[in-house]
Amino acid sequence: MYGEVLGIGPFRRELVPFLQQPETWHQGTRDGAIIVVPVFLATEGSSRSRELARCMGAEAWDFNTHALDPWRADVDALRRFLSPGEEHKLECFLKLRDASFDFFFQPNG
Repeated sequence: MYGEVLGIGPFRRELVPFLQQPETWHQGTRDGAIIVVPVFLATEGSSRSRELARCMGAEAWDFNTHALDPWRADVDALRRFLSPGEEHKLECFLKLRDASFDFFFQPNG
C-alpha cells in the first residue's frame, strides 16, 4: 500500500510558490478555481503509509477517518516523517491549511 494526502480548495495566486507544479502551469488558472494538490506521499510501503495516516489523525484503512481535520495533524511528527529536502511539503500543507483547504488521506494498494 502507499498513501497520500491531498488538499482540495480554491486557487489563489499567492499560493503558487507552495504548490507542486511550476508557476507557468498556473498562468491561466483563475482565482477561486478548485484545485487538487498532492501534499504528502508515502510510496515506501504499508508501514510508512500508516505512519503518514497517523501523523494526520487518520487510520490508513478506516475510511471514516479519511476526511482530515488539518488542525489535528501532528506537525512535529510530520516534520520527522519527511525526508531531508522535503521541508517544502510541510510548508505547503501549512499554507494550504491556513487558506482553508480540505484535506483527505487516500490509501492505494
